[in-house]
Amino acid sequence: MAYVSEVKETQAAPELRELYSTIEKGFGSVPHYFKALGPLPEVIAAQLHMNAALMGDGALSASVKEQIGLVVSGINASSYCITIHMELLQQFGFEKQFARKLATDYEHAPVDDKTKALFRFADKLTRKPVDVEESDAEEVLRAGWSQDALRETALTVSFFNYINRVSLGLGLVDDE
Repeated sequence: MAYVSEVKETQAAPELRELYSTIEKGFGSVPHYFKALGPLPEVIAAQLHMNAALMGDGALSASVKEQIGLVVSGINASSYCITIHMELLQQFGFEKQFARKLATDYEHAPVDDKTKALFRFADKLTRKPVDVEESDAEEVLRAGWSQDALRETALTVSFFNYINRVSLGLGLVDDE
């Protein structure tokens, strides 16, 4: 059980009900995460805006960003986020076994070395952000990624670390 009460759809004020409707269109339901944030609809709106701005195709494809998010969630041992993002990755056509490998052992996941360079950068930025140096960024660039891809990677990693910490801090459990 979560550490905080949730705002159910039936309890939501009109502004929140509208946000929930948007969320349901994307997820198929309203995850506990958003219900736990229900008392703060402006935070939900800001997060949805950030998600829309960041998680679509750009220098990195949306599916690569989702893979990065799963790697980060695995490093953070955020079972709640791992479950949700394994399902989202399946919507991109990836099998559950592949998604599980990203969350538990990305170094041995069946991806090319170019993509693993992003995962290694994500790992260091998640575990030891203060130790990230120019040489870490250069590794990503040497693997064949652009500066825009590096920028999107840093944003994706940071966004998922935020979401992981909120879900862990609020004691969220799997959606049923």
